[in-house]
Amino acid sequence: MNLVDGTKLTYSQLRSLDMSRAVCFWPVSALEVHGPHLPLGMDLFMARWMAAEAGRRFAAAHRDWTVVQLPPLPLGTDELPLAGSMEVTQRNLYAALLAHARSLVRAGFRYIVVTNGHGGPRHAAALEAACRRISKRHRVQMFSPSVLVLHRLITGQRTQEVERRLGRALTEPETTGLRGGEHAGTLETSFMLAEEPELVDAKYRVLGPVRPPIFAPLERMGAFLASWWEGLGRDAARLRLTTEGLAGGVGWLLNARYGYGGPVVSYQGDPSVASAELGAAFRDVMAADCLEIVEAVTSGTVRAQDVRSIASDPVVIQPGFWAKIGLGVAALLVLLML
Repeated sequence: MNLVDGTKLTYSQLRSLDMSRAVCFWPVSALEVHGPHLPLGMDLFMARWMAAEAGRRFAAAHRDWTVVQLPPLPLGTDELPLAGSMEVTQRNLYAALLAHARSLVRAGFRYIVVTNGHGGPRHAAALEAACRRISKRHRVQMFSPSVLVLHRLITGQRTQEVERRLGRALTEPETTGLRGGEHAGTLETSFMLAEEPELVDAKYRVLGPVRPPIFAPLERMGAFLASWWEGLGRDAARLRLTTEGLAGGVGWLLNARYGYGGPVVSYQGDPSVASAELGAAFRDVMAADCLEIVEAVTSGTVRAQDVRSIASDPVVIQPGFWAKIGLGVAALLVLLML
């Protein structure tokens, strides 16, 4: 059997594995409020499923490899600060990832796949940064494909693949629901209807489309910077995307904590158009994309460090950024006082 539960391996069995042909799947995701209709474990369920399904497919296609499934780590940052969300700081998340990963490297693993269902920017940034650091320092291949896979779905890059699996075109409400931003909306609600429908509260059918408030000052500043950048003849598309995302995240955070922009918003998107049919198609596309990335890394055609999502780009959300800024300012003050 080339698909094993890592918690059931003995020391002798672990030591006998051919680590040049062994890959472990490790789900790391948040426990977080997902609207009034989805369970707190939504992101963790998605991460666990992605590890299980991609691992199963890889094992079936590569009988000479051993696929080890590790238990999920319910840890996350950048969560909605509402009762039920279990959040740690990015620093703590990053440190935990590094510590756990070093243990996996010490055990001999050379291929480590970190799956994730949580889209918090600093959460995804911490996962991908930890993967790069471990890969570089220990000369292993540790990577996290999940946010890259999820981003392709919600930005319409996989619409044709979804429609092919459905055997029909997406309706306008389905397309809008999927691409209008996602947190307990069309994608995640559909996922759970296909995964464990008994965990989805029936009120999802009457939950209309909702978008959290955007923090206007940051949005205006982003638009100004993008216009200035374009005035220099540069492409500002990524800058616009980043600042819009940050403005939305800050607005939602202020909404949850202080009521900014109106009543508390606990989901984003349109759960009412979700269905198990959509969920099955989404899941198949996600598993296929995840498997493709795992295949590319284990075959040596792609380096783990090159598996990056948009969460790896903005400097300000990377682990340790603000600490480094603080040290820089402190060093400058010391020099000025000399």
